[in-house]
Amino acid sequence: MNNSPHTNIDIELLSLPKCRRLPNEVISPLTYTNDVVNFDHWDHMFITNCCRSLTLHEFDGPPSTILDLGCGRGLWAIEAAKHWQGSTVVGFDIEHTQPRSNVLEKSVSRRLKWVQGNLLEQLPFLTGQFDFVRMVRMGLHIPEDEWPSVLAEIARILKPHGVLEVIEEDLLFPCQSTRSHDVTPSSGKSFGSSTQGSNTVVTTTSHDKSVSSLKTKDNTNTSLDTFSGTSSTSLPSVLDAQLRHPKPPDPQDHSRLQRAWEEMLDNYFLSPQPLSVLPLYLSLSFSSIRSHPPLQIPLPRNSSDRQQLTTQHSTSTIQLDPAILFELRPLSAQPSCEADYSARASVMTAGGSQQSMSSWACMHLARTVRTIVGCKESIWSAYERLYGEDPTPVVVRTTQQKSTSAWSDLRPSPTNPLRDYFERDWINWENDMADRTSLRGRMRTELMWSEPVGKPPDWRLWRNSLPQEDACSSRNESAEYCRSLRGFVCFKS
Repeated sequence: MNNSPHTNIDIELLSLPKCRRLPNEVISPLTYTNDVVNFDHWDHMFITNCCRSLTLHEFDGPPSTILDLGCGRGLWAIEAAKHWQGSTVVGFDIEHTQPRSNVLEKSVSRRLKWVQGNLLEQLPFLTGQFDFVRMVRMGLHIPEDEWPSVLAEIARILKPHGVLEVIEEDLLFPCQSTRSHDVTPSSGKSFGSSTQGSNTVVTTTSHDKSVSSLKTKDNTNTSLDTFSGTSSTSLPSVLDAQLRHPKPPDPQDHSRLQRAWEEMLDNYFLSPQPLSVLPLYLSLSFSSIRSHPPLQIPLPRNSSDRQQLTTQHSTSTIQLDPAILFELRPLSAQPSCEADYSARASVMTAGGSQQSMSSWACMHLARTVRTIVGCKESIWSAYERLYGEDPTPVVVRTTQQKSTSAWSDLRPSPTNPLRDYFERDWINWENDMADRTSLRGRMRTELMWSEPVGKPPDWRLWRNSLPQEDACSSRNESAEYCRSLRGFVCFKS
């Protein structure tokens, strides 16, 4: 067994019980819709285009027996059966959504088999049955404490010198960091604005319009001067003014949804960063592992930022070079995360320009967003657990928001106002991401399509309704990503 590469994993995790999951329980917050399938197909085209092959690993000869774990609708398995005409291919998935054999070419269907089952249980295959096993983006379906057993089971069904290929990504929630980070419910479980100084916390709630508190960390009272410096204004007058004219929530602050996403992952015991834990888990079952630096795609800028940059200086896009980005090398040869930095930087910048952006970035963002949309109800459950006991403020909608089709379709819930608050957060986030994806702009630039007639899309109305100071580039300039992807090729001894 090779030396374990540098990881951030807690070794004590390996001593925990085998799993927290109940027998035969399926772990998946994702609802597998046609939209998710469409982006899976786009992702298949992206990866095969970058690799110029169906696999990261270059085989000397066609593998005779192939298993695609978590095959989905079966696109890759069908392509593999067509490409390797002498190979037998098995597609394994929890759902029976693959095409029937009678709609496929006979030369393909006689060498292709669909098998249904739970990846987290013992696989229904013989020991040493396959030459090649492939598993792509299963981070939303495998709890962190079950990665070792899943990989050990894959090693069991591989032949000696067989190959496992894993393509995985971190479970990111794309959004720009804001100036404030009021993401966690307060100790009093109340919504409100929380401003922290060196030794004070001010909290206001909207449940009782007269409730306010000012406490130090040691629970002693303090004066307003201690909090805000010298001031002749009394505390009650300041708080009364805030309550009479409350500052509306920032439409670009998606921290509540981001916190609910993290809570959802924690509830399912899914690792938000599987790329950090996989190297160690893979090394427990495989003698040799090869990988490439993570492909990290920056979060595209919003339309206001793009317009600002265009007027200031020209921007360029990066053409991804597969020969560099997907160059496989022994994992043990990368002693630290610093070894990956130069390769990541080639994706983020070009010619030293920090404003450069991969030409694929918008599609990567759209795919990430569609995956999160498929988890919406699971995120709502986490949102409700986090904030369900908090006094819920009235959902304030602007004139523009009331006029958009998204808001007109949203009916206030008299029994659960928190859902109204969640939907407002959700629509703000979707509009922000649609603006950053800039599908219409891409079609005009790449295909020379003219602007469609009719009213502007909801996301443009949303963007134009923002105050000018919020629409400008006033966010945290630290690196934000919409995707972080990495492939691993593992060899069984």
